[in-house]
Amino acid sequence: MKKNLTCLLLLILSFMFLFHPDKSFAKQESTNLIGGLSYEVLYPENQGNKNLGYFDLTMQPGQEQIVSLKLYNSLSQELTVQIRLSTAKTNSIGKVEYGPSDLKEEDSLINDFTEIVKGPTKVTIPAKGSKQVDLVISLPKDSFNGLIAGGIQLKPLRDDVTDDQKKKDIVVNEFAFLVGMLLRIGDTNNIKPELKLNQTYIAFKDGKSHLFVNISNIRPVFVEGMSVAIQVRKNNKQKDLFEYQGKDLRMAPNSIIDLPIDLADKGITAGMYTAQINVSTKTGGHWSWTEDFKVNKLEADNLNKQSTENKTDSKGLFWAVFFILCIGLLVFSLAYMAIKRKRLSKNKYS
Repeated sequence: MKKNLTCLLLLILSFMFLFHPDKSFAKQESTNLIGGLSYEVLYPENQGNKNLGYFDLTMQPGQEQIVSLKLYNSLSQELTVQIRLSTAKTNSIGKVEYGPSDLKEEDSLINDFTEIVKGPTKVTIPAKGSKQVDLVISLPKDSFNGLIAGGIQLKPLRDDVTDDQKKKDIVVNEFAFLVGMLLRIGDTNNIKPELKLNQTYIAFKDGKSHLFVNISNIRPVFVEGMSVAIQVRKNNKQKDLFEYQGKDLRMAPNSIIDLPIDLADKGITAGMYTAQINVSTKTGGHWSWTEDFKVNKLEADNLNKQSTENKTDSKGLFWAVFFILCIGLLVFSLAYMAIKRKRLSKNKYS
C-alpha cells in the first residue's frame, strides 16, 4: 500500500515538474507605470460627439487650431511621458493601426497626419499633479476633402532601470495610452473608397513562405466591412488549388494592406500560377483582378521542406499529447486502486 502511494506521489510530482505552465529559466520583472498616468480629452467646439474618447473634428482647408489633452500623474514622483504622433495605417489582418509602426505609407497619401499635427515629444508631469499638452493642427489651403486619421501615443518612460539590470535577462513590460484623432475636411459624405491591386509576390513571414496580395485604398476615406476572396490555381487550369477568405476587414484612408496567404501544405510546385482576387464592401463596392505569379524551384523546395517540418511537428505534438494522456490515465488508475484498497481495508476490519 505504502509502495503504491509513494509511486503515485512521485508520478504526480514528475508530472507537475514537466508540464507546470509557470516553469521558466529567465528572471522576469514587470513595472507598470501606466497605473500612475491618466488623461482627459479636452474637446473643442468643432468636436462632433463628445462621448467618443478621441478627437473627431470637422474642419476646413487652411484652418489652424489648437487642441489639448490633460495628463494626470497619481504617483508621488515626477512622471515623464513620451508623446508620439502616427498616421493611421492598415496591418496585414485588416485592422487599422493608430500607433507607431513600420508599415509602409501609400503613395496617394498627400495630407499626412504627422505633417499636419504637431506637438511636444516629451512632457514631465509633477508628482500628484497634471500637465496640459497642446497640439497644433495646421491644414494646408489646398487640402482635399476627405478624412485624415492618426493617433497620439502617451507612453510613460522608465528612469529606474539601473545599468546592472540592463545587462541581465529582465523582461520589462511597456504600456502606453493611444488617443485617436480624426479630421473631417470639407464634405466627406460622397467620397467612396477606390482600391488598387499593386502586386502579388512570394516572401517569408514568420519563417514560412507566403503569397502576399498587396492592395491600396487610394481615397481619403475608410474602407468598411471589406471581404476578400482569393482563389489560386495553376496557370491555364480551371481547378482551384486553394482559397483564402477574409471578412470584416477595414482599411485606413490612403493606406496599404499586405495580405499574407500561407503556402505551406498547399501542394505548390515550381511553375506559373493565377490568383483570382475579389474584394467587396458593405457599402456596395466591388473590385476584381486576375494576377499571374511565378513560383521558382528554390521557393517550391522551401515550401516542400516547410510542409515536411509541419508534418513532423504535428507528429511530435500527437505523441506529446498521447504521453500526457497516458500519464494522466496511470495517475488516475493508481489513485483509484489506492482508494479502493483503503475502502476494502476499512470494510475488512469494521
